[in-house]
Amino acid sequence: MVRGFTPVRWAISPVVNPWGLPWSSVWIFRIRAPRSPFSNEPIFLLSVEALRREPNDSEQIQPNLYNGRCFRARICHRARQNSRGYGGFVALRLLHFADLHLDRSFANERLFGVGAQRRREDLRSALQRIVERARQAKADLITCGGDLFEQDHVTRETASFVVQTLGEARLPVLIAPGHSDPAVPSSPYRYLRWPENVTVATHEELRPYRYGNVQIWTAGFMRPDVPDAPLRDFARSDEGTHLLLLHASDMSQVPAGITPDKPILPAQVEEAGFRHALLGHYHDARTGESITYPGSPEPLGWNESGRHCTALVMIDDDGAVQVILDDINQRRFAQETLDITGMTTLEHVREAVMAMREGKQLDGFVIRATLVGERDRALTLDPETLSMECSDGFAYLEFRDQSRVSHDLDTAAQEFTSRGEMVRKLVDHKKGSRQEEQAVGRALQLALDAFDQ
Repeated sequence: MVRGFTPVRWAISPVVNPWGLPWSSVWIFRIRAPRSPFSNEPIFLLSVEALRREPNDSEQIQPNLYNGRCFRARICHRARQNSRGYGGFVALRLLHFADLHLDRSFANERLFGVGAQRRREDLRSALQRIVERARQAKADLITCGGDLFEQDHVTRETASFVVQTLGEARLPVLIAPGHSDPAVPSSPYRYLRWPENVTVATHEELRPYRYGNVQIWTAGFMRPDVPDAPLRDFARSDEGTHLLLLHASDMSQVPAGITPDKPILPAQVEEAGFRHALLGHYHDARTGESITYPGSPEPLGWNESGRHCTALVMIDDDGAVQVILDDINQRRFAQETLDITGMTTLEHVREAVMAMREGKQLDGFVIRATLVGERDRALTLDPETLSMECSDGFAYLEFRDQSRVSHDLDTAAQEFTSRGEMVRKLVDHKKGSRQEEQAVGRALQLALDAFDQ
C-alpha cells in the first residue's frame, strides 16, 4: 500500500472490462490534501483511467476556489466553453456584493426596537436573494468585498445563518473581511467551521486565488485598525488575467462622511496589471473602467439614497471585463416634511400622510416624517400613536413633531394679563426690518407656548 493513498477495490468481471485492462480488478487512489475553512489547496482524484490518457485542453482540470472540488471545476469549465459574452467566450462569470452589515444596531439612525429588528431581518433576506441571483445568473463564483456582518454585534445565530446560506449556494465563495468584520480571533471567520465552498482571506498581504484562467488577488482586515495602502510597492510576477478583491477606498471619489480605509487609486489598479478591482466600503453603487462598488444590498441609513446593487462581472477569454449593476434592495430610506398648518383633527393628518405616500410613491419605504407648521390648539399629537395609525403601506414610519400651536395674537393682545402685556409689547417691535419681524415672531411663539404649559 502506498502511504497517503486510500485504496478502494472494485470487483469487475474479466469479461466486462470498461478500460480494456488485462486484470479483473481496478484500483482507484484518492489523494487527500488537508482541508480547512481557509484552505485553497485542491483535492485531486486520480484513477487508472486518468493515467491511461492525458486529458485534452477542453477537459483539463484547473485549480479553483472550490477547495479542491475538481469535478465542479470541470463542469464549470465545460459550461464556459459553451457560453459566449459580447467579446468572445466567457472565461469567468462572478457575482460581487459587499457591505451587508448583518446584525447592524441602527442606533445611529435612531431606530430601535421593532423598527431596528425589521431592518436586520431585511439584511438577512438580502443575503438569500444574493445567493439566488447568483444561481439565476449562472455565476461561477460569488465574491464579497467585506463588512458581511458587524463584529461588535453579530450573534452566533446570525453567523450560523451565514454559514448555512453560503453553503447552500453550491458555488465557490471568496470573502475579503472588512473593517466592520475583521478576522480577529473572536470572529466567526475564525471560530466557526465554514463550508468547503467558502474561502475567507485571513491575511493582510495580497495573495492570488486561481479560478480557471483568472487569478483573484485579495487581502482581508485582520484587526480593526486601518492597514496601509495595499497597492503600494505591489508588483506581480506573472502575466494573465488578474482581478483585485478588497475592502478599500477609492481616493478619487470619497463620499462625504466616509472615513477612508485601505486607500487606492484607479491609476494604481491599472499600473499593477489588474483588469478590474471589485471593492467594498462605499454604500452607494458605482462602476468605472477599473473599479466597481456594488453598494450595500440594502440602504443602512437616512442619507443612503443612491443605488444598492449586486455586480455581475464577466471576464472574456481575452481578459476584457464587463460589469452589470443590478438593483437588489427592497427598501429605501427617505426623510419627508409634512406641513400641518390649519389642521384641526388627527384624521386630517392621516389623510395628508396617505396623500404623501401615494403622491411620492413611498410604498415599502422606511420613512421619517417631520411635522412642521402651526397646528390648531385643539389638535394634540402623540408621535408614537400617530406612527401606528398611519403606518399602512410603509416598511417603517416615525414622526418628529416640530410643529407649533397657532395663537390668536389679536385676542391675546386684548387680555388684561401679563400674557396680554407681553404680546402688546412684542407686537410693537414687529414693525422693524424683516429680520427683526422674524425674530420677534419667533419670540412671541416661544413665549406663548411657555404660557400654555
